[in-house]
Amino acid sequence: MTPIPTNRATFTLAQVAEHTGGRVVGDPARVIHGVCTDSRQATQHSLFVALRGEHHDAHAFVASVADIGAAAMVERGRGEAAADRIEVDDTLVALGDLARAHRRAWTGTLVAITGSAGKTSTKELTAAAIAGAGKRVRATVGNLNNRIGVPMTLLTLEPDDEVAVVEMGTSEPGEIAELARIGEPDVALVTCVAVAHTEGLGDVDAVGREKRALLVEGATTIVNADDPQLRDRGKLSFGTKGDVAILDWAVEREHTRGVFEVAGTRLEARLRLVGEAAVRNAAAALAIAHALGLDLHSAAEGMERVEPVKGRMRPIVVGDVLILDDTYNANPASTTLALETAARIAKRRGAALRAVLGDMKELGAQSAAAHRDVRALAESLCAEVVFVGPEMAAIGPAVADADDVEVTRAGVILVKGSRSMRMERVVDRLAGAGA
Repeated sequence: MTPIPTNRATFTLAQVAEHTGGRVVGDPARVIHGVCTDSRQATQHSLFVALRGEHHDAHAFVASVADIGAAAMVERGRGEAAADRIEVDDTLVALGDLARAHRRAWTGTLVAITGSAGKTSTKELTAAAIAGAGKRVRATVGNLNNRIGVPMTLLTLEPDDEVAVVEMGTSEPGEIAELARIGEPDVALVTCVAVAHTEGLGDVDAVGREKRALLVEGATTIVNADDPQLRDRGKLSFGTKGDVAILDWAVEREHTRGVFEVAGTRLEARLRLVGEAAVRNAAAALAIAHALGLDLHSAAEGMERVEPVKGRMRPIVVGDVLILDDTYNANPASTTLALETAARIAKRRGAALRAVLGDMKELGAQSAAAHRDVRALAESLCAEVVFVGPEMAAIGPAVADADDVEVTRAGVILVKGSRSMRMERVVDRLAGAGA
Protein backbone atom coordinates (compact mmCIF):
# COMPACT_ATOMS: atom_id res chain seq x y z
CA MET A 1 0.00 0.00 0.00
CA THR A 2 1.31 3.43 -0.94
CA PRO A 3 1.87 5.64 2.13
CA ILE A 4 -0.13 8.87 2.04
CA PRO A 5 2.26 11.83 1.77
CA THR A 6 2.31 14.52 4.42
CA ASN A 7 1.38 18.10 3.60
CA ARG A 8 1.74 21.63 4.90
CA ALA A 9 -1.72 22.92 3.99
CA THR A 10 -2.59 25.82 6.27
CA PHE A 11 -6.04 26.96 7.46
CA THR A 12 -7.67 28.56 10.47
CA LEU A 13 -10.41 26.47 12.01
CA ALA A 14 -12.87 29.16 10.92
CA GLN A 15 -11.71 28.66 7.31
CA VAL A 16 -12.03 24.87 7.62
CA ALA A 17 -15.62 25.32 8.83
CA GLU A 18 -16.39 27.74 6.01
CA HIS A 19 -15.05 25.39 3.33
CA THR A 20 -16.75 22.28 4.72
CA GLY A 21 -20.04 23.64 6.06
CA GLY A 22 -18.95 22.56 9.52
CA ARG A 23 -19.19 24.03 13.01
CA VAL A 24 -16.20 25.09 15.08
CA VAL A 25 -15.98 23.88 18.65
CA GLY A 26 -13.06 25.64 20.34
CA ASP A 27 -10.91 28.46 18.96
CA PRO A 28 -11.94 29.57 15.42
CA ALA A 29 -8.71 31.58 15.04
CA ARG A 30 -6.49 28.59 15.67
CA VAL A 31 -4.16 27.94 12.73
CA ILE A 32 -3.47 24.37 11.63
CA HIS A 33 -0.50 23.31 9.51
CA GLY A 34 -1.03 19.98 7.78
CA VAL A 35 -4.06 17.73 7.33
CA CYS A 36 -3.84 14.00 8.06
CA THR A 37 -6.11 10.95 8.12
CA ASP A 38 -3.65 8.72 9.98
CA SER A 39 -3.43 9.39 13.69
CA ARG A 40 0.23 8.32 13.62
CA GLN A 41 1.01 11.35 11.43
CA ALA A 42 -0.76 13.84 13.67
CA THR A 43 1.19 16.64 15.35
CA GLN A 44 0.17 19.34 17.79
CA HIS A 45 -0.27 21.74 14.87
CA SER A 46 -2.21 19.46 12.49
CA LEU A 47 -5.85 18.69 11.70
CA PHE A 48 -6.77 15.02 12.06
CA VAL A 49 -9.72 13.96 9.87
CA ALA A 50 -11.60 11.06 11.47
CA LEU A 51 -12.82 8.96 8.54
CA ARG A 52 -15.34 6.18 9.00
CA GLY A 53 -15.22 3.25 6.60
CA GLU A 54 -16.80 -0.16 6.24
CA HIS A 55 -14.26 -1.82 8.53
CA HIS A 56 -12.86 1.00 10.66
CA ASP A 57 -13.85 4.19 12.42
CA ALA A 58 -11.05 6.68 13.08
CA HIS A 59 -13.14 8.50 15.67
CA ALA A 60 -11.63 5.93 18.03
CA PHE A 61 -8.30 7.77 17.71
CA VAL A 62 -9.56 11.31 18.36
CA ALA A 63 -8.65 11.15 22.04
CA SER A 64 -5.07 10.09 21.27
CA VAL A 65 -4.49 12.91 18.77
CA ALA A 66 -6.14 15.38 21.17
CA ASP A 67 -3.60 14.32 23.80
CA ILE A 68 -0.76 15.65 21.64
CA GLY A 69 -2.67 18.85 20.91
CA ALA A 70 -3.98 18.18 17.41
CA ALA A 71 -7.31 19.57 16.23
CA ALA A 72 -9.85 17.15 14.72
CA MET A 73 -12.55 17.01 12.09
CA VAL A 74 -15.36 14.74 13.27
CA GLU A 75 -18.95 13.81 12.59
CA ARG A 76 -21.48 15.98 14.36
CA GLY A 77 -21.93 15.02 17.99
CA ARG A 78 -18.73 12.97 18.11
CA GLY A 79 -15.08 13.53 19.02
CA GLU A 80 -15.73 15.43 22.24
CA ALA A 81 -12.21 14.57 23.41
CA ALA A 82 -10.78 17.19 21.03
CA ALA A 83 -11.05 20.66 22.56
CA ASP A 84 -10.58 22.20 19.10
CA ARG A 85 -12.63 20.43 16.47
CA ILE A 86 -14.78 20.91 13.39
CA GLU A 87 -18.06 19.01 13.37
CA VAL A 88 -19.36 18.07 9.90
CA ASP A 89 -22.06 15.82 8.45
CA ASP A 90 -19.63 13.52 6.61
CA THR A 91 -15.86 13.64 7.16
CA LEU A 92 -15.05 12.04 3.78
CA VAL A 93 -17.07 14.67 1.90
CA ALA A 94 -15.57 17.39 4.09
CA LEU A 95 -12.04 16.18 3.34
CA GLY A 96 -12.79 16.57 -0.35
CA ASP A 97 -14.25 20.04 0.20
CA LEU A 98 -11.18 21.14 2.13
CA ALA A 99 -8.86 19.78 -0.58
CA ARG A 100 -10.90 21.61 -3.23
CA ALA A 101 -10.44 24.87 -1.34
CA HIS A 102 -6.67 24.30 -1.19
CA ARG A 103 -6.62 23.48 -4.90
CA ARG A 104 -8.60 26.65 -5.72
CA ALA A 105 -6.09 28.79 -3.81
CA TRP A 106 -3.25 27.25 -5.81
CA THR A 107 -2.36 29.07 -9.05
CA GLY A 108 -0.97 26.18 -11.11
CA THR A 109 -2.48 23.90 -13.76
CA LEU A 110 -4.14 20.63 -12.78
CA VAL A 111 -4.09 17.60 -15.09
CA ALA A 112 -6.43 14.71 -14.22
CA ILE A 113 -6.09 11.22 -15.68
CA THR A 114 -8.49 8.27 -15.52
CA GLY A 115 -9.27 5.17 -17.57
CA SER A 116 -9.79 1.42 -17.32
CA ALA A 117 -6.09 0.73 -17.93
CA GLY A 118 -2.86 2.68 -18.19
CA LYS A 119 -3.68 5.39 -15.62
CA THR A 120 -0.55 5.07 -13.53
CA SER A 121 1.88 4.61 -16.42
CA THR A 122 0.33 7.57 -18.25
CA LYS A 123 0.59 9.63 -15.07
CA GLU A 124 4.30 8.78 -14.72
CA LEU A 125 5.04 9.50 -18.40
CA THR A 126 3.10 12.76 -18.23
CA ALA A 127 4.93 13.96 -15.13
CA ALA A 128 8.27 13.09 -16.74
CA ALA A 129 7.30 14.86 -19.98
CA ILE A 130 6.30 18.02 -18.11
CA ALA A 131 9.49 17.96 -16.03
CA GLY A 132 11.51 17.37 -19.21
CA ALA A 133 9.97 20.52 -20.66
CA GLY A 134 11.26 22.50 -17.68
CA LYS A 135 8.17 22.79 -15.48
CA ARG A 136 7.98 22.07 -11.76
CA VAL A 137 5.51 19.22 -11.47
CA ARG A 138 3.86 17.36 -8.61
CA ALA A 139 2.18 14.01 -9.29
CA THR A 140 0.11 11.40 -7.51
CA VAL A 141 2.34 9.07 -5.53
CA GLY A 142 1.77 5.41 -6.41
CA ASN A 143 -1.91 4.76 -6.98
CA LEU A 144 -3.49 7.13 -4.44
CA ASN A 145 -6.39 7.72 -6.80
CA ASN A 146 -9.53 7.37 -4.69
CA ARG A 147 -11.66 9.69 -2.53
CA ILE A 148 -8.98 9.72 0.15
CA GLY A 149 -5.87 9.62 -2.03
CA VAL A 150 -6.92 12.40 -4.41
CA PRO A 151 -7.78 14.98 -1.69
CA MET A 152 -4.60 14.13 0.22
CA THR A 153 -2.61 14.60 -3.00
CA LEU A 154 -4.23 17.98 -3.65
CA LEU A 155 -3.38 19.10 -0.13
CA THR A 156 0.35 18.60 -0.92
CA LEU A 157 0.27 21.32 -3.61
CA GLU A 158 2.81 24.06 -2.92
CA PRO A 159 2.88 27.61 -4.33
CA ASP A 160 5.90 26.94 -6.55
CA ASP A 161 4.38 23.81 -8.15
CA GLU A 162 3.49 24.77 -11.72
CA VAL A 163 1.60 21.64 -12.81
CA ALA A 164 -0.09 18.83 -10.87
CA VAL A 165 -0.73 15.44 -12.49
CA VAL A 166 -3.46 13.67 -10.55
CA GLU A 167 -4.60 10.09 -11.15
CA MET A 168 -8.30 9.40 -10.51
CA GLY A 169 -9.82 5.93 -10.18
CA THR A 170 -13.24 4.46 -9.50
CA SER A 171 -14.94 1.37 -8.17
CA GLU A 172 -18.51 2.64 -7.84
CA PRO A 173 -20.86 4.96 -9.75
CA GLY A 174 -20.32 8.66 -9.15
CA GLU A 175 -16.76 8.42 -7.84
CA ILE A 176 -15.11 10.05 -10.88
CA ALA A 177 -17.69 12.86 -10.88
CA GLU A 178 -16.93 13.53 -7.21
CA LEU A 179 -13.17 13.50 -7.80
CA ALA A 180 -13.62 15.87 -10.74
CA ARG A 181 -15.69 18.15 -8.50
CA ILE A 182 -12.91 18.17 -5.93
CA GLY A 183 -10.00 18.52 -8.34
CA GLU A 184 -11.55 20.89 -10.92
CA PRO A 185 -9.11 19.82 -13.69
CA ASP A 186 -7.76 22.21 -16.28
CA VAL A 187 -6.82 19.25 -18.49
CA ALA A 188 -8.71 15.94 -18.29
CA LEU A 189 -7.68 12.74 -20.08
CA VAL A 190 -9.33 9.31 -20.33
CA THR A 191 -6.96 6.53 -21.44
CA CYS A 192 -9.58 3.94 -22.43
CA VAL A 193 -12.87 2.32 -21.45
CA ALA A 194 -13.00 -1.43 -20.96
CA VAL A 195 -14.49 -4.22 -18.87
CA ALA A 196 -13.00 -3.39 -15.46
CA HIS A 197 -14.66 -2.96 -12.05
CA THR A 198 -17.92 -4.03 -13.70
CA GLU A 199 -18.89 -5.76 -10.46
CA GLY A 200 -19.34 -2.29 -8.96
CA LEU A 201 -20.16 -0.28 -12.09
CA GLY A 202 -22.18 -2.61 -14.32
CA ASP A 203 -21.48 -3.24 -18.02
CA VAL A 204 -18.92 -1.52 -20.23
CA ASP A 205 -21.40 1.23 -21.14
CA ALA A 206 -21.71 2.05 -17.45
CA VAL A 207 -17.92 2.08 -17.16
CA GLY A 208 -17.83 4.50 -20.09
CA ARG A 209 -20.31 6.85 -18.44
CA GLU A 210 -18.30 6.77 -15.23
CA LYS A 211 -14.97 7.51 -16.93
CA ARG A 212 -16.41 10.24 -19.15
CA ALA A 213 -17.54 12.10 -16.02
CA LEU A 214 -13.98 13.43 -15.89
CA LEU A 215 -14.51 15.32 -19.16
CA VAL A 216 -15.89 18.37 -17.41
CA GLU A 217 -16.91 21.64 -19.01
CA GLY A 218 -14.14 24.19 -19.02
CA ALA A 219 -11.30 21.64 -19.13
CA THR A 220 -9.18 20.79 -22.15
CA THR A 221 -10.47 17.25 -22.63
CA ILE A 222 -8.35 14.51 -24.23
CA VAL A 223 -9.58 11.07 -25.29
CA ASN A 224 -8.44 7.87 -26.98
CA ALA A 225 -9.42 8.21 -30.65
CA ASP A 226 -9.42 4.41 -31.07
CA ASP A 227 -11.95 3.77 -28.30
CA PRO A 228 -15.61 3.70 -29.42
CA GLN A 229 -16.71 4.85 -25.96
CA LEU A 230 -14.49 7.95 -26.21
CA ARG A 231 -13.85 9.02 -29.78
CA ASP A 232 -15.23 12.46 -30.67
CA ARG A 233 -15.83 13.15 -26.94
CA GLY A 234 -12.77 15.35 -26.38
CA LYS A 235 -11.20 18.54 -27.65
CA LEU A 236 -7.97 16.62 -28.40
CA SER A 237 -7.30 12.95 -29.10
CA PHE A 238 -4.49 10.40 -29.31
CA GLY A 239 -4.09 6.92 -30.79
CA THR A 240 -3.45 5.48 -34.23
CA LYS A 241 -5.08 8.67 -35.44
CA GLY A 242 -5.96 12.04 -33.91
CA ASP A 243 -4.02 15.07 -32.73
CA VAL A 244 -1.27 12.79 -31.44
CA ALA A 245 -0.94 9.88 -33.85
CA ILE A 246 1.18 6.76 -33.33
CA LEU A 247 2.97 6.24 -36.65
CA ASP A 248 5.04 3.20 -35.70
CA TRP A 249 6.48 1.32 -32.77
CA ALA A 250 8.93 -1.52 -32.26
CA VAL A 251 10.44 -3.37 -29.32
CA GLU A 252 14.23 -3.22 -29.24
CA ARG A 253 15.30 -5.77 -26.63
CA GLU A 254 14.10 -4.14 -23.35
CA HIS A 255 13.21 -0.78 -24.92
CA THR A 256 10.35 0.38 -27.12
CA ARG A 257 10.80 2.90 -29.90
CA GLY A 258 7.72 4.96 -30.59
CA VAL A 259 7.21 7.30 -33.53
CA PHE A 260 4.52 9.96 -33.23
CA GLU A 261 3.09 12.90 -35.12
CA VAL A 262 1.81 15.84 -33.08
CA ALA A 263 0.14 18.66 -34.97
CA GLY A 264 2.40 18.07 -37.97
CA THR A 265 5.58 17.56 -35.91
CA ARG A 266 7.25 14.13 -36.09
CA LEU A 267 8.66 12.89 -32.80
CA GLU A 268 10.51 9.78 -31.71
CA ALA A 269 10.94 8.43 -28.19
CA ARG A 270 12.99 5.45 -27.05
CA LEU A 271 11.04 4.34 -23.99
CA ARG A 272 12.42 2.17 -21.22
CA LEU A 273 8.93 0.71 -20.92
CA VAL A 274 7.95 -2.28 -23.02
CA GLY A 275 5.26 -2.78 -25.62
CA GLU A 276 2.24 -1.28 -27.31
CA ALA A 277 0.61 -0.14 -24.07
CA ALA A 278 3.70 1.92 -23.29
CA VAL A 279 3.49 3.61 -26.69
CA ARG A 280 -0.23 4.37 -26.27
CA ASN A 281 0.40 5.82 -22.83
CA ALA A 282 3.27 7.90 -24.23
CA ALA A 283 0.93 9.25 -26.93
CA ALA A 284 -1.51 10.25 -24.19
CA ALA A 285 1.29 12.02 -22.30
CA LEU A 286 2.34 13.87 -25.46
CA ALA A 287 -1.28 14.97 -25.96
CA ILE A 288 -1.20 16.52 -22.50
CA ALA A 289 2.15 18.19 -23.23
CA HIS A 290 0.63 19.54 -26.45
CA ALA A 291 -2.41 20.85 -24.58
CA LEU A 292 -0.11 22.64 -22.13
CA GLY A 293 1.87 24.24 -24.96
CA LEU A 294 5.15 22.61 -23.92
CA ASP A 295 8.20 21.94 -26.08
CA LEU A 296 7.38 18.50 -27.46
CA HIS A 297 10.94 17.36 -28.16
CA SER A 298 11.91 18.12 -24.55
CA ALA A 299 8.75 16.35 -23.36
CA ALA A 300 9.66 13.25 -25.40
CA GLU A 301 13.17 13.26 -23.93
CA GLY A 302 11.67 13.48 -20.47
CA MET A 303 9.53 10.38 -21.08
CA GLU A 304 12.63 8.40 -22.02
CA ARG A 305 13.82 8.64 -18.41
CA VAL A 306 10.80 6.79 -16.94
CA GLU A 307 11.86 3.44 -15.52
CA PRO A 308 9.62 0.35 -15.57
CA VAL A 309 7.62 -0.06 -12.38
CA LYS A 310 7.44 -3.44 -10.69
CA GLY A 311 4.33 -5.27 -11.85
CA ARG A 312 3.64 -3.01 -14.85
CA MET A 313 5.06 -4.80 -17.90
CA ARG A 314 8.53 -4.71 -16.34
CA PRO A 315 11.11 -6.67 -18.35
CA ILE A 316 13.41 -8.96 -16.36
CA VAL A 317 16.24 -10.67 -18.27
CA VAL A 318 17.59 -13.90 -16.79
CA GLY A 319 20.11 -15.41 -19.19
CA ASP A 320 18.27 -15.99 -22.46
CA VAL A 321 14.86 -15.73 -20.80
CA LEU A 322 12.77 -12.55 -20.85
CA ILE A 323 10.17 -12.38 -18.08
CA LEU A 324 7.44 -9.75 -18.50
CA ASP A 325 6.21 -8.84 -15.02
CA ASP A 326 2.68 -7.43 -15.51
CA THR A 327 1.34 -8.59 -12.17
CA TYR A 328 0.05 -5.34 -10.68
CA ASN A 329 -3.51 -5.86 -11.90
CA ALA A 330 -5.57 -7.29 -14.76
CA ASN A 331 -8.76 -6.81 -16.71
CA PRO A 332 -9.75 -8.22 -20.11
CA ALA A 333 -8.49 -5.23 -22.10
CA SER A 334 -5.11 -4.98 -20.37
CA THR A 335 -4.61 -8.76 -20.49
CA THR A 336 -5.45 -8.91 -24.18
CA LEU A 337 -3.01 -6.08 -24.91
CA ALA A 338 -0.32 -7.69 -22.76
CA LEU A 339 -0.69 -11.01 -24.59
CA GLU A 340 -0.55 -9.37 -28.03
CA THR A 341 2.46 -7.28 -27.03
CA ALA A 342 4.27 -10.28 -25.52
CA ALA A 343 3.60 -12.27 -28.71
CA ARG A 344 5.14 -9.49 -30.80
CA ILE A 345 8.17 -9.33 -28.52
CA ALA A 346 8.61 -13.10 -28.66
CA LYS A 347 8.39 -13.08 -32.47
CA ARG A 348 11.03 -10.38 -32.70
CA ARG A 349 13.33 -12.37 -30.41
CA GLY A 350 12.67 -15.58 -32.33
CA ALA A 351 11.47 -17.20 -29.11
CA ALA A 352 8.43 -19.10 -27.92
CA LEU A 353 5.86 -17.26 -25.81
CA ARG A 354 4.70 -18.69 -22.51
CA ALA A 355 2.20 -17.15 -20.12
CA VAL A 356 0.99 -17.54 -16.56
CA LEU A 357 -2.41 -15.86 -16.22
CA GLY A 358 -4.36 -15.41 -13.00
CA ASP A 359 -8.01 -14.57 -12.43
CA MET A 360 -9.32 -11.12 -13.39
CA LYS A 361 -11.38 -9.91 -10.45
CA GLU A 362 -14.36 -7.53 -9.99
CA LEU A 363 -15.97 -8.33 -13.36
CA GLY A 364 -19.36 -9.38 -12.02
CA ALA A 365 -21.70 -10.81 -14.67
CA GLN A 366 -19.02 -10.25 -17.34
CA SER A 367 -16.55 -12.61 -15.64
CA ALA A 368 -17.25 -15.95 -17.34
CA ALA A 369 -17.26 -14.55 -20.88
CA ALA A 370 -14.17 -12.44 -20.23
CA HIS A 371 -12.17 -15.35 -18.83
CA ARG A 372 -13.28 -17.56 -21.72
CA ASP A 373 -12.11 -15.00 -24.28
CA VAL A 374 -8.76 -14.45 -22.58
CA ARG A 375 -8.13 -18.17 -22.33
CA ALA A 376 -8.84 -18.65 -26.01
CA LEU A 377 -6.50 -15.84 -27.02
CA ALA A 378 -3.72 -17.08 -24.75
CA GLU A 379 -3.99 -20.62 -26.09
CA SER A 380 -3.79 -19.32 -29.66
CA LEU A 381 -0.66 -17.24 -29.01
CA CYS A 382 1.34 -19.25 -26.49
CA ALA A 383 3.44 -22.39 -26.76
CA GLU A 384 2.59 -23.00 -23.11
CA VAL A 385 0.12 -21.31 -20.79
CA VAL A 386 -0.77 -21.91 -17.14
CA PHE A 387 -4.04 -20.51 -15.79
CA VAL A 388 -4.43 -19.74 -12.09
CA GLY A 389 -7.47 -19.34 -9.86
CA PRO A 390 -11.10 -20.44 -9.45
CA GLU A 391 -12.52 -18.19 -12.18
CA MET A 392 -10.05 -19.55 -14.72
CA ALA A 393 -10.83 -23.04 -13.44
CA ALA A 394 -14.54 -22.50 -14.04
CA ILE A 395 -13.77 -22.33 -17.78
CA GLY A 396 -11.05 -24.96 -18.12
CA PRO A 397 -7.94 -26.51 -16.53
CA ALA A 398 -6.20 -24.28 -13.99
CA VAL A 399 -4.08 -24.51 -10.86
CA ALA A 400 -5.51 -23.21 -7.61
CA ASP A 401 -2.79 -20.81 -6.53
CA ALA A 402 0.28 -18.95 -7.79
CA ASP A 403 2.46 -21.17 -5.62
CA ASP A 404 1.26 -24.19 -7.65
CA VAL A 405 2.53 -22.86 -11.00
CA GLU A 406 5.04 -24.87 -12.97
CA VAL A 407 6.09 -23.39 -16.31
CA THR A 408 9.10 -23.97 -18.55
CA ARG A 409 11.73 -21.30 -17.94
CA ALA A 410 12.54 -20.46 -21.55
CA GLY A 411 11.82 -17.87 -24.23
CA VAL A 412 9.47 -15.04 -23.25
CA ILE A 413 7.22 -15.53 -20.21
CA LEU A 414 4.32 -13.17 -19.48
CA VAL A 415 2.96 -13.22 -15.92
CA LYS A 416 -0.29 -11.35 -15.25
CA GLY A 417 -3.34 -11.41 -12.99
CA SER A 418 -5.44 -9.31 -10.67
CA ARG A 419 -3.75 -7.86 -7.61
CA SER A 420 -5.39 -10.23 -5.15
CA MET A 421 -3.95 -13.22 -7.03
CA ARG A 422 -0.41 -12.20 -5.96
CA MET A 423 1.09 -13.35 -9.25
CA GLU A 424 4.36 -11.62 -8.35
CA ARG A 425 5.19 -14.82 -6.46
CA VAL A 426 5.54 -16.53 -9.84
CA VAL A 427 7.87 -13.77 -11.08
CA ASP A 428 10.01 -14.01 -7.96
CA ARG A 429 10.47 -17.76 -8.42
CA LEU A 430 11.21 -17.46 -12.13
CA ALA A 431 13.65 -14.59 -11.73
CA GLY A 432 15.21 -15.57 -8.43
CA ALA A 433 15.76 -13.45 -5.32
CA GLY A 434 15.96 -9.73 -5.86
CA ALA A 435 13.60 -9.56 -8.84
